[in-house]
Amino acid sequence: MGMLSSLTSVVQNTGKTVVSGGLDALEFIGKKTMDMIAEGDPGFKKTKGLMNRNATLSQVLREAKEREELQTAGAESSDSEKKAVAHYGMLFDEFQGLSHLEALEILSRESESKVKSVLTTLSGDQLVQLREELDQIKDSFSMVEFDEEEEEETEDDGGAEFEKELTELLEGLHVSATADKLSQACKNICSTVSDMNKPLNKESDEEETLRHSAEEVHAAAIRSLAELTARSIELFHKLAEIILTSSSCVEAGILSQLTVVLCKEISQLSKKFTSCLTTAGSSQKGDVLNPLITGVFLEASNSASYTQDAFQLLMPILEISHIQRRAEFSEQ
Repeated sequence: MGMLSSLTSVVQNTGKTVVSGGLDALEFIGKKTMDMIAEGDPGFKKTKGLMNRNATLSQVLREAKEREELQTAGAESSDSEKKAVAHYGMLFDEFQGLSHLEALEILSRESESKVKSVLTTLSGDQLVQLREELDQIKDSFSMVEFDEEEEEETEDDGGAEFEKELTELLEGLHVSATADKLSQACKNICSTVSDMNKPLNKESDEEETLRHSAEEVHAAAIRSLAELTARSIELFHKLAEIILTSSSCVEAGILSQLTVVLCKEISQLSKKFTSCLTTAGSSQKGDVLNPLITGVFLEASNSASYTQDAFQLLMPILEISHIQRRAEFSEQ
């Protein structure tokens, strides 16, 4: 009974402690941390590698700031020669992606600490059994990345199919969460792509010319990828809070499916934008157009990586949720 009492004591206030602790930490960090995002590329291309080395988001931001300071020092001061450039990091922050990612990291880190604390209170068969149960959760997070080469092109349905898949998956989680912001973002992006694909002169027999320049299409693509990724991470953050404060059993397998759906949508949208970009820049030289196309595919790849990173952050949250339900069941 002493061991059971110890286990119950550790997890009794886990949900409340983790959530409130995360919010307190966010208040401490404050908006100034987010202001560290510089106008240039904030270095999010290296986020995945840094996170794999257990670096915190603040370390990623600090490295980005140092790199931007070097870029700014060597930049030309003449505004007349500068072109409007879409900076993924700034846009990601504008859509509050950084705030939600950081909050999710805090919840994940504190949940992981709670799991370790619980494991130290157990021994023998109880420890072996709990480890086996946690290993089953971990197995669901060993997600096989989807193959973009095998991905089929989808019809331009204005984001309806994406919204349908999201709704079905969230219903399968049996939690009171919606993806309204994410669905609306996708619809808006699809509308943007459709608008940019409209020719300047529909009735002309001459070769079609789009009403937007290649640079404008590129900027819209980067902005769209940043928004879709930020909304995806916001959804994961909200799911994390719900999981920690409810007694619902959330299946990691469904979260894995959700992640695949998000990554596929990112890939599909990047292909639509690059197709539009190719048409818009048909009269431009390859050395001008190719970097723009490459940039869209690069940021799409990064967006998928950030989404998968956010998914992985949910693992300790599901683990501590499982432990909490286990303790509550033992008390009955």
